[in-house]
Formats: sequence, C-alpha cells, structure tokens
Amino acid sequence: MKNTYAMLSDDKKFDFVEEDFHVNGSPIVKVTNVGVCGTDMAWWKSGSQHKGIILGHEFSGVVTDPGISRLSVGDRVTGYTQNVKNEFCGHCERCRAGDFEHCTNREVKTWKGGEINHPGAYSQYTTWFPGSFYVLPETVSNEEGALVEPMTVSLHAVLLTGIRPGDKVLVLGGGIIGCGAAEWARYFGAETVAITEIVPEKIEIIKKFQCADHVIKADAPDLFEQYEEISNGGFDVVIDCCGVGAAVNVALVHAFKKDVRARKCFTSIALTKADFPISYNDVVLKEITWKGSKGHFPSEFAMVLRLIGANRLNVKKYITKRIAFKDIQAGFEELLKEQGTPGKAMIIVM
Repeated sequence: MKNTYAMLSDDKKFDFVEEDFHVNGSPIVKVTNVGVCGTDMAWWKSGSQHKGIILGHEFSGVVTDPGISRLSVGDRVTGYTQNVKNEFCGHCERCRAGDFEHCTNREVKTWKGGEINHPGAYSQYTTWFPGSFYVLPETVSNEEGALVEPMTVSLHAVLLTGIRPGDKVLVLGGGIIGCGAAEWARYFGAETVAITEIVPEKIEIIKKFQCADHVIKADAPDLFEQYEEISNGGFDVVIDCCGVGAAVNVALVHAFKKDVRARKCFTSIALTKADFPISYNDVVLKEITWKGSKGHFPSEFAMVLRLIGANRLNVKKYITKRIAFKDIQAGFEELLKEQGTPGKAMIIVM
C-alpha cells in the first residue's frame, strides 16, 4: 500500500513522500479529515526544530484494514490522542517481528502527531492503537468527528474548573478552544459568558457562533469598564485560552470580584511561547484559585462524541476554512497571513 503524507521538512515547509505503509496488527485508516491545531501551526512556524514529524491529532477516517481489533472494514472512526489501553503499536521493530508483548512503542510521550515514533494524520493513511479508535455514529459526519478532540480539550478544562449554575465566565482568546470553553460553560449553567479576542476580523465571526453572550476586543480602551459592566461587578471564572502575558495579568488585576469571600477561579489551557511575569500579589490577596488544564480523559472524549451524535452539540459551525490535502503548504501560509482563523481550519484528505 502506498501512503502519501505531509512531513515537516525544512523551515516551515511540508514534503509529500510516497513509501510502503508497513503495519502489523494495528488498524489501517484512510484519512478523510484533519483539524489544524494551534500547536501544528506553531511547530510548522518553528521549522526545522520539529523536522521529520508528521502532524495531525484531530482526525477522522474510514477503516480499510481492521488488523487485530474490534473494528470492521468501512467503519468511520476518530482517534484518541493517547494509548488508552496500553496496546502494542504494530510497527516498531519488535511488533514487526511478531513479538507484540515486548512492543517498545506503547508510551505516548506527547500525543499522536507530536513525536516521530507516533506519526499523525496529515496523511492519506494512518494507524493507531486499536483501543484508541472510536466508531462514529451514523449521525456524526467525518468533519464533525475530526472536531471531537479540540472540543474535548475545552470540556476537560470546564469540568476541571467546576463551572456552577449562575457563574459569570470570562474566556481569554477566541480560537476553537476558547469558543469550546465558552460553549461548555453555558452547557453547565453559566449565567454570563464573555470572550476576548485581539484580531478585529475574527470578532464578528465569533459572534455568529453564538457560543458566548459577549465578544470583547481584547485591547479595547474601555476594556476594564466592559469587564465591570458585563459581569456586574466581577467574574467568578477566567479561562485562559491565549497564553499571552498581558491578557492574563489584566484578567488577574481587573476581571475578578473585589470581595475576598467571592469565588474566583482561574484555569489555564493555553501553552505560552515563553515564560512571563504574573501579578502574583493579586493571586494571593484576592485568593484566586489557579489550575492548569492539560488534554482530556477518554470518558470526556466519549461524552463529546455522544452529544454531537445526539444533536446536542453543534460543532460543524466552527469550520471556517477548508484546505485540500495537496494544498497544505499554501493553506498554512494563508493561515499565517490571516493570523489563524476563528473556529477551525479543516484539511480535506479525500
């Protein structure tokens, strides 16, 4: 079987290479859709630092060979980013010799598409650990299936925060994770949800998603006044989905209620490009509870898939750009010029 994939090569470029696709035991999936994650863009921009990695962890496709698994040919699937059941990989030296018990590639240090040993789905075909595939219900399209992963990142953060009915929530950053966090905050009963976004062209589009009550320009001259008015005296929860020092510190200083007895929770999802100083005294004196949120759990992944299938979660509205597989390089260059896209850019492989 020939496999064409997009591999990070020289600075900010993808190479398309054909070679035999070897697999022993693991399912083979013909990729149909892959979401472009902000991490994918960042690694592409960094160039040769991540040379040789095949990106893509938000994906869906069709099973062409079930290998040793419960799957069937023709099943439409999406994949979890980790090795959920600690299974053998099917393609390391031990597995290819038939010694699955001593597979040397069970551990996923980052995620599928985050390391050379676990190539991602920027590819015509991909494979993964059998127990980490989820079959898509008939009511879930392949495009929607590729959105399960980012929406689960947002869900995990909201569950970790413990959103309560009546909470007033501020989300920093209007990308797909920020919009997802806003949507989940509403789902769990938040009274007021606001999103900040720095790119003017994105604000009106985010408003059309209807995932938040307010979308605020992050550098508005009256930002503090808007915080006060929208929250009626201060937010209960801030969820950071941008990782920008200025935005984080502005929220720490100005977004929360002044009453020291009031609930004040700050949850960070975004990874930063570099460390930055924080307004530490505000964390202490305002008694802010600060949590970090990383990834998600398989049960949360299954919950998102189930809610999409039951038509209780509309994710397709977030697809704002579609890129043909053969045009990945040009598509990424466009995204760079546009400072990304609100919602989700989706690669169409077939």
